[in-house]
Amino acid sequence: GSPAPDTANLPQHIREDLAQRDAALREPGVVAASLNQTADLGGGLRVRPLEVIEDSRCPQNARCVWAGRLRLRVNVEGVGDREITAYETAVETPRGNFQLVAVSPGPWTDLPQGAVPYRFGFRKS
Repeated sequence: GSPAPDTANLPQHIREDLAQRDAALREPGVVAASLNQTADLGGGLRVRPLEVIEDSRCPQNARCVWAGRLRLRVNVEGVGDREITAYETAVETPRGNFQLVAVSPGPWTDLPQGAVPYRFGFRKS
C-alpha cells in the first residue's frame, strides 16, 4: 500500500478522528481502497474509486444547517462507472450489492487540503 500520511503535526482532534476512521476501514467485511485502487469484495465484485465528485460534508468543528454528503464516482468491474453516495442505500450489481460505509479523512475546517489522502471502505451486502 501507499505510505501512511505524516499526521504527527496535525491537531490532536484530527488525529483521534483519523484513528477512529482507520478502525472503521478495518472492520470485518469492510474492504478499503484509495482513489484508483481496486477493492475486491469477493465473488467477482471489484470496485475502484475514481473521483470525489462532491464532498460537502459538514465539518465536525462547525455548525451546519445541512449535514452534506460525499459523492464518489467508482468503476464497477464488468458494469462500468457509477456514482454513489456514502452511507446511502446499497448499489446493486450482477455480482452482488455493495455500500460505501466508511470514509477517511473526516471533514474538518482545520485539516489542510490534501494533507490526508482519501480512503474509502466498501462492504458487500
